[in-house]
Amino acid sequence: MHLLIEKTVKSATSYFQDFFIHEYSRKTYLHDVHPSIKLLGTLAFIILSISTFQVKKILLILASVYVLALNTGLDVGVLAKRSSLFAIFSFLIVLPVSVFERDVVYLITFPLRVFASISSLQLFILTTRFSEILYGLKKLRIPGMMIDIIWLTYRYTISMFRDLLSILVAREARRLKKTSHIETLKGGSKSLGLFLLRSFEKAEEIELAMNARGRKISYRGKYRAGFFYILYISGVATWWMML
Repeated sequence: MHLLIEKTVKSATSYFQDFFIHEYSRKTYLHDVHPSIKLLGTLAFIILSISTFQVKKILLILASVYVLALNTGLDVGVLAKRSSLFAIFSFLIVLPVSVFERDVVYLITFPLRVFASISSLQLFILTTRFSEILYGLKKLRIPGMMIDIIWLTYRYTISMFRDLLSILVAREARRLKKTSHIETLKGGSKSLGLFLLRSFEKAEEIELAMNARGRKISYRGKYRAGFFYILYISGVATWWMML
């Protein structure tokens, strides 16, 4: 049982580390669209997804996201894989309530809403580097202090998950035989202590690196206006309202 828990923690850590990282090397049409336009389009998809409980409207948004990903050359398998965990988790959360109240429709619609929203967000992440996201926020007149907070949160989050995953992998590599529950708990407490120490060290390293670079984030880039993307979002929103 404890081995299953360890594997679950490791898989979850790996998933959340990849969730925030742009790892798509092949450039698509959406990569060239201005980040601020993609931000607004993604926000529109998310709002449309969470503002209704009608299955047909949610399926429209979900289909629109994956059709857009497919037509622009993205791997829909990667998109679905990176979006599925939150939908599964939400399904497990609402399952007891739906069974108790005998509401099967809610059991279906709520995870679908989550899946559509996360898929929209992942489509944005897969086609936009984090520096471009910050650039788009700046163009939308978001306050500089808020942008700095987002940048710091992102850097610390990625570093945290990366360190935690490396600790779990190193611990698994050193295991020569099956361990008991007590030994697993002892090893887990040691790993947790090591993780806290690494977190403090990493925070100091990031602070020193920021001071060395002048604590200033630079933004620049040349992008398309994305007329096709704007027309596509507008058409989906119009269709959604007509349903």
